[in-house]
Amino acid sequence: MNRILRILTVVILMTLTPAFVYAQSASESYDIGLALMKKKDYSGAISNFNRSMTMNKSAANVKKCKAQIDKCKKLMKGKDKSAAPVATEKKLNIPHPILSVPANPVNDLGVQIEVIPESNDWTATLEGNVNWIELSKSMDGKYLVLKVSPTDKTIVRHAIVNVEYEKMERKVQVNQAGKAVELVAGELFTKFKKKGGQMLINISCNSDTVYANNTNWIIEKSPDWCKAEGTSTNLVLKVDALDKKDPFYKTGRTGDIILRSQNKECIIRVDQK
Repeated sequence: MNRILRILTVVILMTLTPAFVYAQSASESYDIGLALMKKKDYSGAISNFNRSMTMNKSAANVKKCKAQIDKCKKLMKGKDKSAAPVATEKKLNIPHPILSVPANPVNDLGVQIEVIPESNDWTATLEGNVNWIELSKSMDGKYLVLKVSPTDKTIVRHAIVNVEYEKMERKVQVNQAGKAVELVAGELFTKFKKKGGQMLINISCNSDTVYANNTNWIIEKSPDWCKAEGTSTNLVLKVDALDKKDPFYKTGRTGDIILRSQNKECIIRVDQK
């Protein structure tokens, strides 16, 4: 009797054991699928959920596996969308659009051109009739190169460069300084006697600025006892006589005449003793 019970027990265990192992393997595949989902390995997770359903075809297991598979597929679509390349907005930028140039440039000058995405497919042209600038492009296409001729003028000259790329336009303003103004008087120290008198002083000036008196220099200041008048090339001084009642009759008097052209100044000292 005991022997029969032992045999029945072995048979029952042999019948139950495969089902137990079967259920355990399906559960492990499901758990592995959940772990892979957390790691965002959705393809691997779906494979494990399918494996779990193959090993355990119970309605409950199939239902929960399919639910997780649906989640994986939705997450995969979202991942694909986020991974899709975003179209880069095209931009054209000139960090330093104002270029100051000396009167006599020694080297060519460069203006940085920023194109996003990086490209050297931009063009540059001069506005109007400008013949003192030559434009070119650096080898890498990142700089606009300007060859500026020396100027023979004392005044600033200007030019505008239009830079274009993909229907976008930016401007570069070029300002070239004038050459130095030379304002020279034939006499810087003059002397007059008490009785006064008149003197003609030669004035040389290369300025391109024209003032109201139709000359390229002006008399900015003079003593009230010395009348100063100018022509294009001469300064005429007329000094009043010193009256005996004047407090400066014995000591004499001194004053300055200041000539100016643009930012250049010339001072002539006038002494009356």
